[in-house]
Amino acid sequence: MAEMTETSDMGKGLVLVFGIITALAAVGTAASAYQSEIGGGDDSLQILSGVFLAVAFVAAGIAVAAVHLYR
Repeated sequence: MAEMTETSDMGKGLVLVFGIITALAAVGTAASAYQSEIGGGDDSLQILSGVFLAVAFVAAGIAVAAVHLYR
């Protein structure tokens, strides 16, 4: 006899949301690093690039955790 398990779509939604945040933060990292290089090496844009990278890492980690928490 087949087992009935109730699953939640919360994990899929969280993965989608945090995946989009990760992608946008990665684009922000590349854009700010490129602008820093074009603009003559402005340190504030390098710091902003690092912040975008940190946001991308955290969002990607939360997306992976959401898959395992809401399985």
